[in-house]
Formats: sequence, C-alpha cells, structure tokens
Amino acid sequence: MPVKTHSFGVETVPVALAGDLLVGSVHDGKAYKLMLARLEGGEIKELKFLSGKKDWEGHSISKLKDGYLIGGAVDGVATADGGEGWKAYVVMLDESLNVTWKKKLRILGNEALYSILPIRDGAFIAGETSNGKERGLFVGRITLEGKVLWLMKLGLWSDAVISGLVELNGKPVLAGSVKEGKWEVKAFEFTENGEPVRESELTEGISLTAAEIGGRIVVGGYKGSDLWVWSESWEVTLPNGVVTSLLPVENGLLAGGEVEGKATVIKLDSKGGGILWRRELWKHGWVEVLGKSFALGVREEDGKTVMVVEDTSQ
Repeated sequence: MPVKTHSFGVETVPVALAGDLLVGSVHDGKAYKLMLARLEGGEIKELKFLSGKKDWEGHSISKLKDGYLIGGAVDGVATADGGEGWKAYVVMLDESLNVTWKKKLRILGNEALYSILPIRDGAFIAGETSNGKERGLFVGRITLEGKVLWLMKLGLWSDAVISGLVELNGKPVLAGSVKEGKWEVKAFEFTENGEPVRESELTEGISLTAAEIGGRIVVGGYKGSDLWVWSESWEVTLPNGVVTSLLPVENGLLAGGEVEGKATVIKLDSKGGGILWRRELWKHGWVEVLGKSFALGVREEDGKTVMVVEDTSQ
C-alpha cells in the first residue's frame, strides 16, 4: 500500500481506530467537527461528521457487538492550551453509523472523554477534567442503553494527562500522568461499582498512551525530549521523539509516534524491551493510530495538516 493522504479542511487528524472505523477531528476553517471514516485498504469508503454550534472533537472509539461507542469533547472552544467550555461526549452508533443515543457529561466545567473499555453490559469511560486552574482525571461506567451508573473524579493537580483504561487480570485500571512539582505516572484501580481500590505511582515521565501485555501495564510518551516506553521490567528511549500510540501484537509491541521530525514505528520485544525493528515513515509529521500492518497520522502539507496512511508490513 503506497502512502495515501486525505484532507477535509485545514486540519484532518485521525485519533483512534476500532475495526474498520476511524474517529478523529476535522477543522473546516470555521470550527472542529467529529470525524467518522470507514476504511478499506487505506481508502475512505464512508465519511460522516458530527458537529454543533461550537467545536466538536473525536478522541476514542470501541467496537461493540451491534455498533460502536464513540468518545470525545463537544460544545467547547479549542485553543492552543486545550480550550474551554468542553463537555465530555459519548455516543452510541449502530452498524450504519446512525446515532442510537448520546450523552454530554459535566464534572468541573471543562471535560473530554479519551478512553473507553467495554465490559459485558456497557463500558468504563475515562478522561480529563478541569476547573480552569487545576486538572484532574475522571472515570465512570455507562450501560449499553446510555445510563450513566457513576462518575468519579480522581484528584486535582497543577496538570494531568490521561494515558488510558486497560484491563489487568480482569480488573479495570486507569493510567495517567499528573504533575505536582514533577511529572509522575500513576495507576488507579477501582471496582465495577466505582469504589477506589488503590492508587500506585509507576514511574516518572509523561505518558500519552497505555496498553496491557501479559497482565502488566505498559505506557508510552516522552521523558524530557526523548521518545519513551516503560514497563515494570524494562524501559526504552530514543532521542528527540515521542510515542503517541501502542498496539500489542503477536510476539511484541508496536509503538508509533515521531522521532526527529519523522513519523516512526518501532517494534519492541514485549518481554525484554529490545527494539526488533524501526521504520521511519513520512517526514514532517507523526503517527497517531496503529494497525497491525499500517500506520495513520498527520503531516504538514501546503499550510494544512493532512491525514496520512502508510503500510508498515514490509
């Protein structure tokens, strides 16, 4: 599959993939819209947008038996430092991408939903929340009919960035980085009923994504100016880069992001952390989403931010 680009405005950003459905955001020159794109061989076979009077962004997706759960942020105003007035958004779509139900959630006044972890009768949802001065994380549980069973705020710090929800040994865990003097990666364990179990400090650094391998959590992001992937038994860094996506695969772990201005994918030995291979993809951009044989991301092109799809199987 050759490199392919897609552009639907001044900015087209893929964010998350489930099956053949991609979620992301498009800025049409006036406002952001939540993008839904059905892919086949790197080509977009179906395209749909969800939007309102203000900015709408797509951040997460999960495939269910009879449709999809989409998470994001709506009714806000996007700015360079994250924006204001956002409501966390979760919407159920059927297989034809029709809206079955939707929910807008408020906690402290500025929220975004970044992670969805399906369970037998619904899903756990998680994201970031802010009161304008401090930032926190939140987690909740929602049914397949759209009923919010509970929402729980997890702390307030000078800054906070979610990594994501993972399932460890049958139990939900939320990972995120919080700043109170220094950046620390924490894991928050809780019950299905929303009762806190344990809060653990994993390591120092800024984690943007998380995955589960062999019953253990792996996080990726950056430490200082270096690309960084961490697990309990190993750690990998590359100069001048960042990890934005992790994908467990057979016999390893894929990490996608950017190194020295080039979109990059590396495959790691999940047991020892060794780099099995490294592939530099397109220039002037980075990877946002990983599939087993392709990478999606963005690059700057003629004054626009365009979406890029490239084969990584060779």
